[in-house]
Amino acid sequence: MNKKSKLNLISFSENSYLVIMLFLAFFIFTLIGAGNALVISCMGVLLCMVGLMQSSVKVDLWVLIPLLIYTGINFLSGYRTYGNMVSGLASTQSIFPIIYLLVAYLNTKEHILLKKLCVFWIGIMAYIGIGEFVMAVFSNSASRLSGIMGNPNAMGSMFVLGWFALQSCLLNITEENSKIKSCLQSLVFIDLVALTLTLSFGSFGALGIGVIIMHIYSKEGLSSFISRMAEIIFAGGCGILLYIAGVLAVSPWLCILLCIYILIVSFHQDTMKLCFKDKKWISILICAVGIGSIGILLYLRPNAIATFTERLAMIKNGLSYFGTKPFLGVGPYQWRTLNLYDADIYFNTWHIHNAFIHVGVELGLIAITMLIVIIIRHSLKKEDSPQRGMFFATLTHNMMDTSFFYMATVPFVMLIGGKDEKKSHFLNEVLIRCIFGFFAVLFTCNLFQCLS
Repeated sequence: MNKKSKLNLISFSENSYLVIMLFLAFFIFTLIGAGNALVISCMGVLLCMVGLMQSSVKVDLWVLIPLLIYTGINFLSGYRTYGNMVSGLASTQSIFPIIYLLVAYLNTKEHILLKKLCVFWIGIMAYIGIGEFVMAVFSNSASRLSGIMGNPNAMGSMFVLGWFALQSCLLNITEENSKIKSCLQSLVFIDLVALTLTLSFGSFGALGIGVIIMHIYSKEGLSSFISRMAEIIFAGGCGILLYIAGVLAVSPWLCILLCIYILIVSFHQDTMKLCFKDKKWISILICAVGIGSIGILLYLRPNAIATFTERLAMIKNGLSYFGTKPFLGVGPYQWRTLNLYDADIYFNTWHIHNAFIHVGVELGLIAITMLIVIIIRHSLKKEDSPQRGMFFATLTHNMMDTSFFYMATVPFVMLIGGKDEKKSHFLNEVLIRCIFGFFAVLFTCNLFQCLS
């Protein structure tokens, strides 16, 4: 690793402690799945203490204010339902405004450092996931990769977001022969292999939509798009072969050979990219084979169509309760109870697999309006093409899945997303400290309730 590349990765500034705190928060979020009120309360108190030491900052009020209102509605709905502030969604999702405010304090250099730390952790998660899959093959218990997050769809969503975050990091590295760049490119390949092992069709769809948006936003030519798709399909094909060797053939040693091959290819991404760029017919052939291989995915996961149909039925059921209690909704986690006693099919899940409908049903129309305002505002700001692709991939995934309710997803989008200075306004030090102080009290109260 040359000296310049090393400095690009580990150079620290006055807000480096804030970068480390935010990264550690993201690290913990990936470990707690859909949330843990005790852990989030502890993290919230620590992050608010850091926030109380900050001065004025520029933020987009069209994001911050709706986020604060959403959090307030969340607390009110939960308190009305349970008589406390711990049992609902607010005890975990109230961390979102704190993350958003703290990220606003980072300058460009600090933000790039934070992105690198996050994507390296996603890469480690991918390596761990592949390793767990191979170990499961030895015990004849291999199945869809659930990974550290404990759920294939949530893990798939995280790998999709990680892929876009890696692309964003690569744009920030200008040195052609940088060791950091080579390492990140290898993680891109490993990330896609791990994504394939989840067999999450929703994640595949979100990745596809995100890549198309990314391509349109960057105004690249058709050949570049085909080359990128060939890279994705090639990595996905390696993942499919590994899955077949582990689940259908149950051949541990074949899995190890495939892993060695995957590792070698991952560290020769420059060569592969040049090959796809110089010999376009190879890229076209790989894309054609990829399209023709969709049937293989359906064979590997035969319940995919039934799952999709069930989710449509779930959304239809959720819509029947939409606006039942327009201001505060039916209450957090109450849809499952309503579904249990209605005449419709019982879906045996806590969340409607559409984040917006779920929020509208359980938290009310004001809460969903705030989310829509944030989405519209974000779509209007300037950011690089991978960040834009990541945003729309997240949006797509939450139309048919529950990644919004996994603690790592929304903070990851906040940590990686670009900052548009033209749409930001200063908040003075007094107001900032009032916000952090208020949330510090809330998290402290939640902490005592969790321990009592």
